[in-house]
This record gives sequence, structure tokens and C-alpha cells, in this order.
Amino acid sequence: MEFLSELWLPILVSAGFVWIASAIIHMVMPWHKSEWKGLPNEEAALDAMRGAPAGNYMFPFCTMAEMKEPAFIEKQNRGPNGTVIIWPGPVNMGQNLILTLISYIVIGVFVAYVCWHAFLGEAPEYLDRFRIAGTCAFMAHGLALIPHMIWFRGMRLWTVMLDAIIYALLTAGVFGWLWPVIVTTPPSQ
Repeated sequence: MEFLSELWLPILVSAGFVWIASAIIHMVMPWHKSEWKGLPNEEAALDAMRGAPAGNYMFPFCTMAEMKEPAFIEKQNRGPNGTVIIWPGPVNMGQNLILTLISYIVIGVFVAYVCWHAFLGEAPEYLDRFRIAGTCAFMAHGLALIPHMIWFRGMRLWTVMLDAIIYALLTAGVFGWLWPVIVTTPPSQ
């Protein structure tokens, strides 16, 4: 756990930078603007869903046993097909922003852990720190979402990867910049 005491500053600063970048990307930049659309005949759709408990829903729905049945295949071919997530209530922006920041801190902890053990407590060159931290951050911010995108669609791969590259570059830059010059002892092996 020594890596936490040595790398707490790049963990927190990178999380803060990524959090700010995420806010700018989603509020100002244009690439996520067209990902969300309203339902046609929204009021009728809302009336139909009203009373459904919070959860994940698939339509048309089937169990694994019903997947090959002609009636389900016909429903699927007729469409529409998709998923709906019903939340337990209105979005709590403050809570979600804090949880997002915490998730970026957790990613920073894992980036720090990998970097610490990759360099065995030494003070490597800036580009080495940048390369390892950036690779770890890209994997956390981007690659983790690909299976979700394959199964549930809704997001465009290029926008998620662009976000991940920006977040990884910010994280890599901060770890390269704020890596401690002298590390007291290498991690135990």
C-alpha cells in the first residue's frame, strides 16, 4: 500500500482533471449530442411504462428456452428490439457527479498500482511514466465499455474511444508530471 502514500497526488489530480474533462465533453463538445433521442409518441410510451418497477427491460422479451420459438422470432423480426432502463426516480445530479469523481479516483488508484509495480519504486523517465499510466487509463476508460456497447448498443464506439483517449492522455500527463522524484523504498516482492 506504499504506492498510495507515494502517488496520492497524481491519483487525485488526474481524477479531478478527468472529471472536469468529462463535464466539458458531455456539456460542451458536440460528439455526444445526437446519442439520445426522444421516443416517438412519448406520452403513450410513458403511460405504458408507468408503474413498472425500476430495472432493466428487454423487448421483445423471452427466456433462453423461448429464444427459438417461432412466435418470439416473429416478434423480433417485426421489431422494434431494444432495452429500457427504468430508474427508481429522478436523476440526482449531485450524487452522480460525486460517484463519477469517486470512480475516477478508483481508476487512478489502479493506474498508480500498475505503474508502481512496473517501475519497482524507481523514478522512471517522463515518457515511460506517461506510456504505462496512459495505457492503463485507456483500458479502464475505454475498453471496459466495448462489451456493453456490443450487447446494448446505444453508444457509438468512436465517441467512447475518443473520450477514453482524452481521459488517458490527461491521466498519463498527470502521472508523468507528478511522479515523485525520490521514492523511499521499492515495493516488497
